[in-house]
Amino acid sequence: MNKQNPGRQSPPKVNDPNAQIAMKLRTFYHSVQDEALPQRFLDLLEKLDAVESSVQRAE
Repeated sequence: MNKQNPGRQSPPKVNDPNAQIAMKLRTFYHSVQDEALPQRFLDLLEKLDAVESSVQRAE
């Protein structure tokens, strides 16, 4: 935390390896988050939903 303003964090230092790792992880996470799901995965989810619905009706 910033000693001059206790509620505010200090900006990350450019040479800080932890800050660099965090920035790269954030960038990677956002790139993965923006990717579309493959159709095969969506089809599998639909099949699982259908099976789950039929099991719940049988109970």
